[in-house]
Amino acid sequence: MVVIATLLFGSLARADHAEGSDTDLLMVSLDRETRHVSVGHLSLFLYPWNQLQHDARDGDLFVCHLTREAKPLIDPDNCLAKLQSAFQFRSSYQGEIDRARDFGMYLARFGDELNSTLLTKRALWCIRTILIARSAERRDPVFAPQRLAENTQSAAARDLLINRHIHRESAAVRQNLLSFLEEETQSNGVLDTADRAHFIERFDATSNRVALQTLRQEQESRAGYFG
Repeated sequence: MVVIATLLFGSLARADHAEGSDTDLLMVSLDRETRHVSVGHLSLFLYPWNQLQHDARDGDLFVCHLTREAKPLIDPDNCLAKLQSAFQFRSSYQGEIDRARDFGMYLARFGDELNSTLLTKRALWCIRTILIARSAERRDPVFAPQRLAENTQSAAARDLLINRHIHRESAAVRQNLLSFLEEETQSNGVLDTADRAHFIERFDATSNRVALQTLRQEQESRAGYFG
């Protein structure tokens, strides 16, 4: 594996980290493999350079995050500057909003199947994705949880964003997430009453990678526990 750059992003790059915050690192490679590994509070992303360039031109929100907030730790070929020059906003981020809402509704209804830590992380991902996507549509992308909390009318979402490092019971997380979705997104009548199998079909049909990866992660965790 040939790594051509290492970038720091997230709360440490913004200097608004707190106790319990993750250290988010992106390693840019010349390989084709994309990988994400979490160990404790270290979150390591491995991304191919060609994929990052494509995603920058396509207005991808993750690359948008990098172009706005990442700090180069090792970057002799100025990969970050090249991504910043290549990035173009999409005209709409409704697809990202829809996928986050779909997954959020699943978590609100069936999230008791996940451990509370994973549930909280994924609930925050849903809320943040929706709010970030809306800010990107305004061409003023916001990523910091504190600032995102200022961009929502939902008291439940503000509570989760501001107090994200405080442990809480799964039922409280699911209720806060449901309140945010009902207050700030349009209802999908089918999914509001769908069973678990229907959600999984929806995730497959819409290429909802975060939802599918989370379900696989939970299944592997259960298999390891019972095995």
